[in-house]
Amino acid sequence: MKFNKDITGFQLLSILSQVDGEFSPVEGSVIIDYIRKNFPLGGNLDAATDEISKLQPDKYMELFEIRANDFLEESTEKERLDFLKFAMKLINADEKLAREEDTFISKLYSWWGIG
Repeated sequence: MKFNKDITGFQLLSILSQVDGEFSPVEGSVIIDYIRKNFPLGGNLDAATDEISKLQPDKYMELFEIRANDFLEESTEKERLDFLKFAMKLINADEKLAREEDTFISKLYSWWGIG
C-alpha cells in the first residue's frame, strides 16, 4: 500500500521512534507536532498505524526505505528538509542518540542526497 507524503512522513517518524527499542513520551510529542502541522483538519492514520504496529523490528529498515522513497517521489527539497527537522528533533528528543537511530537517519540523508 502506498500513502501520500504526509502519512509516509508519519510512518517514517513512527519507525524512527521505535528503532532503539524504547518509545519515550517526548518522541511521541514530536510525532503529535508533525500530525498537527500536516493534518490540520485531522486525518485517518489507522491504516498507517496498523501497518507499523504489525511490523517486526527486523523489517523496520525495509519499510523505512520504501517509505523514504515514497516521500522522495512526492516531495520538494524544501519539504524533505522540513521533514528532516522533525526527524532530527525526534531522535534527539530523549537526549541520547542510539546507534540504530543514527543508522536510520544517516540512510535517510543518503537516500535523499542531502549532506
